[in-house]
Amino acid sequence: MVNQRFQKPIAITLTPMLILVLLFAAACATAAPAEPQVVEKQVVVEKEIPIEVVVEKEVVKEVEKLVVATPTPAAEPASEVHPGTLTIMLAELGNERFDYNFATTSPGGRSYGRSLYGFLISENERKLMVPGIATRWDLSADGLTWTFTIRERVNFHDGSEVTPEDVRWSWQHSFGPEAVEYTQQTTAAAISREIDTIELGGPDQVALTTKVPSTAFPLIVSRAGVWSFAVMPQRADVHDEALERAYDESPIGAGPMSLDRHIKASMMKFERFDDYYYQPGNGLPEDQRMNFQWLELFVVPEAATRVAALRAGEADIAPVNLAAKKQVEAGGGRMVFGQEATAIENRLIGCWQPQACHDKRVRQALDYAIDKELIRDTLYGPEVFQVKGWVGVT
Repeated sequence: MVNQRFQKPIAITLTPMLILVLLFAAACATAAPAEPQVVEKQVVVEKEIPIEVVVEKEVVKEVEKLVVATPTPAAEPASEVHPGTLTIMLAELGNERFDYNFATTSPGGRSYGRSLYGFLISENERKLMVPGIATRWDLSADGLTWTFTIRERVNFHDGSEVTPEDVRWSWQHSFGPEAVEYTQQTTAAAISREIDTIELGGPDQVALTTKVPSTAFPLIVSRAGVWSFAVMPQRADVHDEALERAYDESPIGAGPMSLDRHIKASMMKFERFDDYYYQPGNGLPEDQRMNFQWLELFVVPEAATRVAALRAGEADIAPVNLAAKKQVEAGGGRMVFGQEATAIENRLIGCWQPQACHDKRVRQALDYAIDKELIRDTLYGPEVFQVKGWVGVT
């Protein structure tokens, strides 16, 4: 029986260039349910199991989508936890490193961090950045120093409390001045070059000072971004290969799920973390703990096998290409698109240099001249995303 009562979000973020959030509903393998209730697309994306997929390609001929069990029954009480397992089949899981400094940035390589880790800045149901492990963050008048106040009674999966020292160490390890020498992440290396100091402030504060103003820093350490720079327990040294490999064997985070089992190139299994900090008991406005007990990620490279598993009720979610749409729907599936979570970037590289597109009017002319709706409808279909909005604003 396909599990159908999962309500809390599982964020699986994979990054840039083309972002598509697509959910499919797979039919229950047993008897067909009664007349399903019609659910608005936005509600499904935000309330059930939103999954963000970022596909990094120059030319995309096939758009991967996500398939999810359906139909959705009436909402269960928030306190009830489904005892079952949510099963997700993915094409790959990257190099399966849990320390982001050394993890691959392919889509599958970022599929597990957002469940494992807690973030200094969280997000609410409207995707707004709100206090998380940090209760507040402040910027100095000169724009150079960010000060984060760390929440009390936030625990790692091993029961130890998250401290300002853990936050300082996580920053030093991830993008401190030394990180540029060993990190495999370009973003971390870029931040590392701008860092001046990372220090403890008051008894519950950590302060980071940059050489130049960095207004984007809160996004970098937030759940609204990727799982790049989450909080980890401090280790003896900022960089030690033996300790880093040992951490990969038994990673500890402060996120909504803890790692229970890991078979490389095969599967990962996570268990609900009952003591996850984001809950009303800690004075927070909502309960963001998972409403199910187990999460399993399986590596299934063949798209046809993933489709068959969905139709057989052996998987709840899986990426498939656009060509499988009719096959999934023929098996009783239903597609739901997260239109607001799709972004296609047209990057005008080099336009900050003196040349034609350096003139803002030229860029505006290009914007008006390109028929974005025609591109969308021809490649993907009108229901996939809306043509509006910005990816970034300076």
